[in-house]
Amino acid sequence: MMHPHVLRELRRHGIDGLPDTMQPILQSVSALLDDVDRERELSAEAMHELSRELESRYERMQQSEQRYRLLFDESPMAMFAVTRDDRCIIAWNRAAETTFGHTEQDALRQPLESLKLSGHEACRLSPMLAPNVPLPESGASIEAMMQTRDGRLLEGEIMFHTVVLQEQEAVIVHVRDVTVERASIRARAESEARFRAFFDYAGIAIHVLSFDGVILEANPASQELLGFSPAEVVGRAAVSLSPDEDVDAGRQLGRELRAGQRDSVTIERRFFHKEGHIVWGQLTVSRVTLGGETRMIGMIQDISERKHMEGQLLKQAFHDDLTGLANRVLFRDRLHHALARRNRGDSRVAVLLLDLDGFKRVNDSLGHAAGDELLQIVGRRITSAVRTGETVARLGGDEFCVVIESIEMGDDPDVLAERLLTLLHMPMRISGREVVVGVSIGIAIADPDDDEETVLRNADTAMYVAKSSGKACVRRFDPSMHRDAMEWLELESDLRMGVDNHELFLEFQPLMRLENGRVKGFEALIRWQHPKRGHVVPDVFMPMAEETGLIVPIGRWVLMEACMQAARWTHYAPEPPSISVNVAAKQLDSETLIDDVHAALQASGLDPRRLILEITESDVMRSPELALATLLALKSLGVKLAIDDFGIGYSSLSHLNYFPVDELKIDRSFVSRIAEGERAAAFVRTIILLAKSMNIEVVAEGIEQPFQHQFLLSVGCDFGQGYLYSRSLPANEVEAFVKYSKPVLPRLSLSREKFA
Repeated sequence: MMHPHVLRELRRHGIDGLPDTMQPILQSVSALLDDVDRERELSAEAMHELSRELESRYERMQQSEQRYRLLFDESPMAMFAVTRDDRCIIAWNRAAETTFGHTEQDALRQPLESLKLSGHEACRLSPMLAPNVPLPESGASIEAMMQTRDGRLLEGEIMFHTVVLQEQEAVIVHVRDVTVERASIRARAESEARFRAFFDYAGIAIHVLSFDGVILEANPASQELLGFSPAEVVGRAAVSLSPDEDVDAGRQLGRELRAGQRDSVTIERRFFHKEGHIVWGQLTVSRVTLGGETRMIGMIQDISERKHMEGQLLKQAFHDDLTGLANRVLFRDRLHHALARRNRGDSRVAVLLLDLDGFKRVNDSLGHAAGDELLQIVGRRITSAVRTGETVARLGGDEFCVVIESIEMGDDPDVLAERLLTLLHMPMRISGREVVVGVSIGIAIADPDDDEETVLRNADTAMYVAKSSGKACVRRFDPSMHRDAMEWLELESDLRMGVDNHELFLEFQPLMRLENGRVKGFEALIRWQHPKRGHVVPDVFMPMAEETGLIVPIGRWVLMEACMQAARWTHYAPEPPSISVNVAAKQLDSETLIDDVHAALQASGLDPRRLILEITESDVMRSPELALATLLALKSLGVKLAIDDFGIGYSSLSHLNYFPVDELKIDRSFVSRIAEGERAAAFVRTIILLAKSMNIEVVAEGIEQPFQHQFLLSVGCDFGQGYLYSRSLPANEVEAFVKYSKPVLPRLSLSREKFA
């Protein structure tokens, strides 16, 4: 029981209650006062000192509570206080508001269960805070899943402290949100597990390296690539697996990687295989963190096959695939350097340009494989005739070239050329047959100021002169040859102007029905009336048009003009004549051909069934798949298609069934040989029978003799054209020919034995 004086003093200071910790002190004081009262020896000064002590202790207690409240409220860790008897919340700091989403106003004096913080089955806070349940030791923590106001789950690390607040036993709960931290740990563990799985089962070689490049681990794929087991490479410097020159090339990149200037580097490097050969690999080295330590990961992808292919491509870039000789690119480079060396000394350089005579005949008759074999033999023969170190090249097709350096005698190039003429004229065994081809050779001696372009042009000019001189001969370049080349250029210019000045015109050669001699149609033939040169034959200007590309606009004009003329023939006969128009190779390749045909039909109003487009067999067979697509597109316009000059190209009868062909034109060379014997006649008969079996009509070209007409009629040929019936006619004579010409019905009897 307190001393009355103490009680008065407490009331005087307005103290209604004291913490339990003060009780022992006051009891001691009361006991002392009792003693003083009993002894009446306590002085007023002692009482005054006691009063001041009480005031000081109370003030310190208030400051302590203020500091504790400040720490509680401002703590970055979520904290709340719960009474143990009824588990109501009596304190709730700002971090708890942020963490759980409940404000202090919402939380205070609410039962803990109402906030559903422990709604998740992994966390049962309420039972743990019951009065008789022992809490974990102070400072110890537990981990549990907790729930926020919006239902989100978080991982918490929870600690408990027992205190007395507001004269009640309470527990302060500290909650540290470790959701991100735990997720990071799990992610790191999963990442390391994935890396380990990738490392063990990857299809590429992987080395884990220390920061200074020592191999710490090697996966199974490393052994598959390099032959060394992991035990044989662990502990070795990674650079020891590659040649020194490859290592030196990558040192700077390695320094930048270790310095942190790069996160990874990728280089191509050779590696030693355990069996002694070299393996090419694409090496990627990256900085990574494994187990909290910085490591290097080296991944090696096998690129040996790619490197082999690159070597092959490099070889192909400078060498001809077929013959193995230098190609045009390497040849020009060699010629350039030969001319440069010439300028530093007194040596001279010559170029021999060779073009085979008759190669197309071999290629067309025996096939491309035979043609390729012939070119290989030619390449070997040329190489055998030149001196070691001199360049032999195949420039393309059947064209070869030789560079001769350090000419000692002026006639050296001519001697070599004659030797080559002899060698290449010797029979070659190809596809079981003996084949003989000739060669035309042009020689150019480089003048001091000539560059490689000039020398090649001069050799080319000389070679073309050799061709035009009867082939199988040699011509050395002479400046006068340029005059002929200039004349060609002048004629080309005249042709361009002739197209613009409408100097070209059409004539029409009749196609006759052999059974009754009546007109079936006409073939449009182009002519050129030059204002100065007079009549220029197609054999002169049409190859020029093909070579220069003028054939496309010329062919477009021919199509339009022929359709316009044919549209005027509607009243000439009960069945209006058809019009046949030749389509050149470059027209067939042109993207505008379909549009050109459509435009001509639209502008003229001609019935598409009266238009027959003639395409030579060799043009179609250059690229059968592309040609087929074009022919099908033409057929969709409603026109008819004819194969011209059949038999002199690929002579592949099986292709007739491959293309949508309506007519087949037998070349005049076969018609002219009908009388030569049974073999020639049988060939023509076979073509006609095959065409008829496919419902393809047959036209024979170049009929000049009555017996040719009679024979062709007897073997089922449908139509014919040639001088026997008529020369080509100008447009103004077509009507008279159709109306007034008498049918040609030769009555020459034929010997059945001769042509049967």
